[in-house]
Amino acid sequence: MHRLIIAAAALASVTTAQAAPPDLGGLWTSGSLTPLERPKDFKALTISEPEARAYEARRRNQPPPIEDDVGGADSEWWETDEPLQRVRGQPRTSLIVSPADGKLPFTAAAAARNKDRTARRKLTTDNPEDRGRGDRCLPGALAGPPMINGVYNNNFRIVQTRDHLVIQAEYLGDVRIVRLDPRARRGPPHVRRWLGESIGHWEGDTLVIVTTNFTATEVDAPDGDPAADAVVIERLTRLGPDRLGYAFTVRNPSLYVMPWQGEMELRTTAGPLFEVACHEGNYALRSMLAGSRQAEAQAPAQDGSKP
Repeated sequence: MHRLIIAAAALASVTTAQAAPPDLGGLWTSGSLTPLERPKDFKALTISEPEARAYEARRRNQPPPIEDDVGGADSEWWETDEPLQRVRGQPRTSLIVSPADGKLPFTAAAAARNKDRTARRKLTTDNPEDRGRGDRCLPGALAGPPMINGVYNNNFRIVQTRDHLVIQAEYLGDVRIVRLDPRARRGPPHVRRWLGESIGHWEGDTLVIVTTNFTATEVDAPDGDPAADAVVIERLTRLGPDRLGYAFTVRNPSLYVMPWQGEMELRTTAGPLFEVACHEGNYALRSMLAGSRQAEAQAPAQDGSKP
């Protein structure tokens, strides 16, 4: 009888050990030349290794083309020496894998609003609130969800416990806390967060994170909150000691005609994470507003009188 009890305890111990989820913790980077949407240089999602190496050589140490970027190309620390994303060994031309064209599937109304918003933002400098999140050093897209790469500070720290997963983004220091308790209940819909409310569960060795209750990401959201219906589903799978598979699906019928999906592989990095002190060095916003006030003071009045 004692032997049976000992054997059962040993079996339970082994079963518990086998059931323990993999540890996703560590320092990771998503840095690559592969953008979210497919550039016009490419027609397909994957390309050959010779094509990838040729593209990487052309782009190496060249700042990305950013419209209306006064002085940024010379002063920013662009990470353009990174390779294209490789997913399962294949060079990728976009993070988006669906739709097949690698483009965000905006509704016609959302596309028109985006175009109008971009045009107005170039001209609107009355108040800091009129500018975009980047100008105002507000939480950005790199922390997710979904986590996408940018032109710098593409590193993340993941800390995993039994009940929580914490994702800290190097860019602006954003922190996401994912509850891993399968019994966790979501907060009321009117309680919104910049990075949403994330609850995760394990499907085998894959952590599935579902995030809802986002705050509107644009100050001039027309006709209510475009993030009200947004749902982001992320899947994190450890592929080895130095690779982490990351796939995501975004659903938001207020903005997109269909759910869209993306995929990448995160790689380990030595770190450390650096502080992005955006507000401390944010002279651009003050300069834009001050320059506009000076231009207005120097411009002749519409009625022909002096200002």
